[in-house]
Amino acid sequence: MSGVKALFAILAALGAILPLQGRAADVPASAPSSQGDSSTAKKADCSSLYGSKFFQLGDTGFCGKAGYDVMGFAAKDFAAWDIAMVGQRLPSMTYAAGVPVLFYYNRNFGAQTFYPYPGVDAQVNFMAARQTEAGPLVAFVNLRFAGQFQSTLDGGVSYVSNNAVNGSIVEGLVDQAWVRLGGLEAGIQPSMFGFARWGYSITPGYSSLVDTPAISYTVRLDDIGSAGNAASASVAVEDPSRRDMADGVLARYAATRSPDFVAQARFGTPSLLLHVGGALHEIRDEAAADCCSSPVNSMWGEAATVGGEYRIKWSDLFGGAAGDMYGRLMIQAAAARGAIGYLGIPFFATDYVADADGAIHPTVGYSGIASYEHLWTPTLKSTLTYSIFDTSETSGVEDLAPGVPMWFDVRVRGSQLQAGVEDMLQPDLMVGAEAGYTWTTASGSYAGASAASLQVGYPTVAVYLRKVF
Repeated sequence: MSGVKALFAILAALGAILPLQGRAADVPASAPSSQGDSSTAKKADCSSLYGSKFFQLGDTGFCGKAGYDVMGFAAKDFAAWDIAMVGQRLPSMTYAAGVPVLFYYNRNFGAQTFYPYPGVDAQVNFMAARQTEAGPLVAFVNLRFAGQFQSTLDGGVSYVSNNAVNGSIVEGLVDQAWVRLGGLEAGIQPSMFGFARWGYSITPGYSSLVDTPAISYTVRLDDIGSAGNAASASVAVEDPSRRDMADGVLARYAATRSPDFVAQARFGTPSLLLHVGGALHEIRDEAAADCCSSPVNSMWGEAATVGGEYRIKWSDLFGGAAGDMYGRLMIQAAAARGAIGYLGIPFFATDYVADADGAIHPTVGYSGIASYEHLWTPTLKSTLTYSIFDTSETSGVEDLAPGVPMWFDVRVRGSQLQAGVEDMLQPDLMVGAEAGYTWTTASGSYAGASAASLQVGYPTVAVYLRKVF
């Protein structure tokens, strides 16, 4: 295990063993100070300090809150065909298998998507908080089990886990586990790169939102300009493995030497939240070393994002005719070079391509999402989300034989439209349905000659029942 992975393993363990899905808005950032007097904290009314669901944890001086979120669903994916990618290395006069090439083709998934499938997304969490002289001390853990029964390509049935990390369902169960003291936070936490959410639809749009082992520090400034306005700036070192996009042939990461460096800034008013973020991601390739005994080379990939969320009270615009209708709009865009994992898109591209001599060619791409949620009545809402992405993956020029150069340039574009409706049957019990349509196009050229383009499109539908506390 590399030093970086060992560090983040320790962080994950630390967060898991201390009493602790939520983001900063759900965490008690401030409360009446106890000036370090633990007896005052013990006697405090937890509900008045942090909220009605908090309760005292014995004589520890901590206030606690437990919660759960369980969603059962049934879905149907109509993708009989989809675009698949395969990387290869072709023999040349110099290398037995060295010249990289990426092929795309239409793959039949009909056996896998023929039947509807049931699934579940269950989460349980616990938070503990108290005031100290150094600021609020908060610990949080969220356990999540999510997946569905789905047909396999050979006609069988398997259980697919949506939140497994590196194939480990047990490891994937720990969604978040962190400890925060003042502005310092350590453990498995939401990445500082991502925006507050991936859109308002139940299924994710193309937006980067990842929970990852990290150490972060946030400085907050309240009452900026006028009451209710606030700003914050954050820096973090994060586990890079959650962002790696490699296939083992065109791109294969060597042992990590450096964490990802991530920064974030936010400004909020009672109705508006603005977000900007950036990240540096180390590329250290050993694919060329494996195929061609070339040196292990490295470079830095980078990513940037900007987004905003605006809450609308329609009666402010149209008067009483709008009744109690509310809405919120989220728009986010991200761009990356050599760090495609920060775009929040399907695995259609590696972070980079390594030539036989070890030269690294970073993949470039972008993603964007616009999502709107409309509250028609206090219990009925609808959602509409549109996402796009675009990636371009290239290699250098290498000779298959004397005077026979080879290189490739492959571009993949995609978009997704989702619409849903949800009704609250009773407090904390919701029923809903969502439909979507996905388009994907792949095009490319090989040694300067254009290849045929492929395009696929397919719908998806889902119904669900959700209970929260």
